Amino acid sequence: MVTKLKSSRDHILLKLLAFLMIALSLSTAFVQLIDMDLTDIPIETIIEPDSSVYNAESYSGVSYDQIEWTEMRSEAIRKAQIFVISIILAIILLIYLTFVVGKKGEDGKVELTWHDRIPSDVLLVAYACLFPVWVSAVGSVLSRHNYSLNQYRWALGASGVVTFLFISLLGIYYVTTVKQIKAKTFIKKSLWFRVAYGIYDLLKSLFDGRAFSKNGLTNSLFKRQLVFVVASAFMVFLMFLFLMAPPLMILPPIMEGIILYWFIKGNRKTYEAIDKGFNDSLEEQMKAERMKIQLITNVSHDLKTPLTSIIGYVDLLSKEPLEEPAREFVAVLSEKSDRLKHIVSDLFDLAKSTTGNIQVDLEELDLKRLIQQTMGDLSDEIEKSGLEFKMQLPDDAVMIQSDGKKLYRVFMNLLSNALQYALTGTRVYVTMEVLDGTAKVSIKNIAGYEMTFSEEEVLQRFTRGDQARTSEGSGLGLSIAESFTHVCGGKFELVIDGDLFKVNVSFPVK
Repeated sequence: MVTKLKSSRDHILLKLLAFLMIALSLSTAFVQLIDMDLTDIPIETIIEPDSSVYNAESYSGVSYDQIEWTEMRSEAIRKAQIFVISIILAIILLIYLTFVVGKKGEDGKVELTWHDRIPSDVLLVAYACLFPVWVSAVGSVLSRHNYSLNQYRWALGASGVVTFLFISLLGIYYVTTVKQIKAKTFIKKSLWFRVAYGIYDLLKSLFDGRAFSKNGLTNSLFKRQLVFVVASAFMVFLMFLFLMAPPLMILPPIMEGIILYWFIKGNRKTYEAIDKGFNDSLEEQMKAERMKIQLITNVSHDLKTPLTSIIGYVDLLSKEPLEEPAREFVAVLSEKSDRLKHIVSDLFDLAKSTTGNIQVDLEELDLKRLIQQTMGDLSDEIEKSGLEFKMQLPDDAVMIQSDGKKLYRVFMNLLSNALQYALTGTRVYVTMEVLDGTAKVSIKNIAGYEMTFSEEEVLQRFTRGDQARTSEGSGLGLSIAESFTHVCGGKFELVIDGDLFKVNVSFPVK
């Protein structure tokens, strides 16, 4: 791993070095090219003023080109050689850089930075704006003609630095372009392509009816709309065409009225058909739901009689003098039959509460006292659970109008759910507050397993939160609690936040 990272780092350094060498070579070539072009600079500006060998008067009548090629031929050849070598070196390094940039990662895709994701045409405009800046900067440096030799050298150096910076920025654009081409995003991610594709997609959405081909009603609605748009556009065209023949100008509005009448009448029939289909579908769903609830109710009711007999005979067997293995078998039968009895009872109660066919005995009761009673009935289970229950209840009684037995069942289910699924050694908080005429009871705990389900999923019938658990349960506890809460005139809310499981039950206060 360390060798791989070191190799990757060395590869990056090589690319950076090649990039800088290209910029340096091209800027050097540019400086040499400028330095060779001295036709606009008087000879006295490039010769030391105190030179005893060369001066402007010694060369009066002699052209600058003759001086350059006779007295400074070796210097010109040296500059030309540096220029050619710099250009060749830059070309070689540019070819190398073109091949090595845009390396693909382990997923087979080209690794792009934030700069590489900027649309190519936006980058082109941005970098094109740098060209006049560079020309202006170099021109301002070399525009003066009254330089001394030292000043002239400083001017060449300054122009070289400006050119190096300009070529470096231009090189960044070149590298980005190469990476975008290799990643096949140069055209797709460009701004003009996005605009053109957006226009194309808009036109396609207006005139492409393949999405509606599987549904006869929506397909006919779309085709009618398409015919209306095309016909209306044609009427507008005729209107302008008949401006040259005023007597005919009345025809397009009349024809447009006929088209509009046909369009509205056709759409009305289609909407009526869609509405009828929707109502039929909703009725079928409600019918299926009623049949499912009725089936559960009938099955639950039919199971009660034989189950009662089984429980009775198991109870009689447990009182008989049996050997030890048989006594253990009877104990297991008793436990399983009792569990089956609770499941059947839960199914029956849930079916009745869902259909609304359940008797509700409303009475005025103390919600605080009901919670304390429920906690007291579960004191043995709480003590064995290893959980610490924290209660925070109001000092005064909280009176509500509800069904005490069913509300007791609600809190019993919620607290039992916390006892079964809370993380061992953690705290379970049971709080109640009265705010704006509403009593809100919250029960929250940290789950002892990963909750990969949503609030809607866990409230479905026969859904258990911990799919891997070995403890027994019907998965109806929360569904019954929710259904009974609504039947008793309250509101039920379930909140899952990470490992936090929280249930809120609220009732209006008397």
